Amino acid sequence: MDLGFGNTNQTVGNAAANTLLRATQAQEAAIASEISKYDALLESNDSELEKRRERRLAQMKAAQSQKAKWLEAGHGVYSDLSSGGGGQQHDIAKAFFEAAKKSNRMVVHFHRPTTRQCDVFHAALEQLAPRHPETRFVKINVEGCDDVREGGSGVGAKYLVEKLGIVVMPTLLIVKDRKAHHQVRGFDELGGK
Repeated sequence: MDLGFGNTNQTVGNAAANTLLRATQAQEAAIASEISKYDALLESNDSELEKRRERRLAQMKAAQSQKAKWLEAGHGVYSDLSSGGGGQQHDIAKAFFEAAKKSNRMVVHFHRPTTRQCDVFHAALEQLAPRHPETRFVKINVEGCDDVREGGSGVGAKYLVEKLGIVVMPTLLIVKDRKAHHQVRGFDELGGK
């Protein structure tokens, strides 16, 4: 059908048809490749299936072993680095660095009990920790940094706050491969609510 543009209409139509044809042929080739893989699987002998089964079983065992290592290192729970256990004070900075050495991924929540917005992060991180055993979730109470004599959070928290530039509560520190990767300060980055 000629709309008065001469051969231009036909040229555009042919180009569109050729493009659609090439895309359809590419999809058909991909589907044919997948079908041939399944056909080969159906025609394979028991030894090939057994090899596939053994490889998958080895993958599953390795994944389970890695998960067990993560759980042993404190992953899967939202733990408090501020509490020394047994009522004794301890060096929070040292605990932080030891945890970072044992974990490739870590989410650290710097909080104060008197800041109500921190409770939102507490609730969310409590739910996320068991779902992501590949990441260690910890919290550090920074109220009363280094004021050990008056019931402060313990030695070392002030060092971390100063070195990492923690100024807004709550702050989430994302540690990846033992390096501070990103900070989420307050709720502004999360929509400000």
